[in-house]
Amino acid sequence: MRPEPKFSRCAQRGIGLIDALVAIVIFSFGLMGLAALYASTAPAPYENQSVTTLQAQADSLMATLATNTSALPALNVTSVTSASGMPAWLQGWFTQAQAQLQAPGFNVTITPGPDAIGNACSAQSCGITVTLGWTQLGLPRTQVFHGQIGIH
Repeated sequence: MRPEPKFSRCAQRGIGLIDALVAIVIFSFGLMGLAALYASTAPAPYENQSVTTLQAQADSLMATLATNTSALPALNVTSVTSASGMPAWLQGWFTQAQAQLQAPGFNVTITPGPDAIGNACSAQSCGITVTLGWTQLGLPRTQVFHGQIGIH
């Protein structure tokens, strides 16, 4: 009669189950890493859409400012958060921009400055700096636009 080996087939039962459990744990960590990566990149398209919408609003504001060049030298809008804080001729633009952006904390700063060749802002030629701000995902964001209105 043959002697029975110390480790028989019966003693190794369950080793496949342990291998499977370890593989599942490793696979779970991989899936959690993918989920974290997705969570961190998911807001990116929304952020890009906001900046694209802001660019269109800044272009619209520059066009609106160009319709009233005589008011530009005295224009000084600082961190306006409601249409009533804007000059009457810009209130319609502000209301439209706020509705299209649909972001909390929307604010506008418009600062006239020297024209492209360094002359003081006048009704004929004026450099304009527009800063648009908003809150996105709980963080304050700003975008600055520079433009030239008129020809000197």
